[in-house]
Amino acid sequence: MSLKTAALVSLVVATASLGACDRLPFFRVTSPARKPGLWEQSMQTDRSPSPIVTKWCFDQASDRRMPVLPKGPRRAGFCSRFHIARNGGAYTVDSVCGFGGTAITAHAIISGDYSSKYTIVSTVDIAGSSNPARNGRHKTTITMTYLGPDCGTDLGPGQMERPDGTVVDMAQLRGGGFGGGHGPAARRGPGASGGPPANSVSNSAAP
Repeated sequence: MSLKTAALVSLVVATASLGACDRLPFFRVTSPARKPGLWEQSMQTDRSPSPIVTKWCFDQASDRRMPVLPKGPRRAGFCSRFHIARNGGAYTVDSVCGFGGTAITAHAIISGDYSSKYTIVSTVDIAGSSNPARNGRHKTTITMTYLGPDCGTDLGPGQMERPDGTVVDMAQLRGGGFGGGHGPAARRGPGASGGPPANSVSNSAAP
């Protein structure tokens, strides 16, 4: 599986779904809060020989904007089913969605300790995509591991580091953008003097 296809599956599952708050009003389920600091995400799919590893720097604000649990789609009629159920500290997410002639059926189980390590085990069935490589069943296991409270000098709150070392604001992931650069100044942009990234507050949900 290519990185682009894996990223599509990851977005479908809403591994790190972006929302305006930590409460999902339609289902009255509150997303668990991650411990602030540096997290490592390892995504292993049945179509990729090796895991895709990224790093994420969360503070309370970015955790609320990008909660563990996905929000429902904002576009009316995008999904015929979207349901989140809680069983103790575990959550089950089921959805049936479609866009542009592509049908997506997803099932995911999210469990673990959200202050140290948790996993997302998912199955996504895609049909009708214009790209044949995206069609079929995709099985993915995502492991999020807490590395510590210090994100270092290369990552600021609300930013993630891609496998190639480039850093982007989490806000850009909503629009599919992967801008950013190498080095603290380029990575933090206008907010490099110490505050959070300048565009880390402008977000919109991505299915």
